[in-house]
Amino acid sequence: MRRAPKKPLDRDAWLRRALDVLFANGISQIKVEVLARKLKLTKGSFYWHFKNRDELMRSMVDWWRDQQLSFIARLAAQQVADPTSQIKAVINFTQHTEDSHHDLAMREFARFNKLAAQAVASVDQQRVDYLAQLFRAADFNEQEALLRARALYFYQVGEYTTSLVLEPGLRDELAERQFKLLICRPLET
Repeated sequence: MRRAPKKPLDRDAWLRRALDVLFANGISQIKVEVLARKLKLTKGSFYWHFKNRDELMRSMVDWWRDQQLSFIARLAAQQVADPTSQIKAVINFTQHTEDSHHDLAMREFARFNKLAAQAVASVDQQRVDYLAQLFRAADFNEQEALLRARALYFYQVGEYTTSLVLEPGLRDELAERQFKLLICRPLET
């Protein structure tokens, strides 16, 4: 019985795995041999997609940034009749995603890599801009919209960068309270 030939892995698979290794084991373990072993492929497959490890590292940063920005663009392109519902959807999505480990890995890498630091700063700014746009659409003035966008974003990033573990029920309850707090109108002074 003949085995079907293995389908070659695309470039994205190598980049995703590199981010997984970055998260789990740190930058020192992003090696061609380690990645090839984890993907059960030869080093030749790696060199089909990348000239060397440095190109992999640059591509990893670019790929992560592009993934994040395209997600924001898709969210922003949606026609939202009710911006408060969209704010709630963003909160709920971020409470239930398990994809934050790539974000956390890139933030750690950004501590000592200028290209990664620029990518993280760009993504952070566009995420906050998107959230501020939602709050403005929900009839908050510029200052209130920015304050609420930053509060929401800092909460989201803080949630997955700390070692605190929340049970799912409590996480959902806190997400609901967070939503109510963020959309309540400020008291007039």
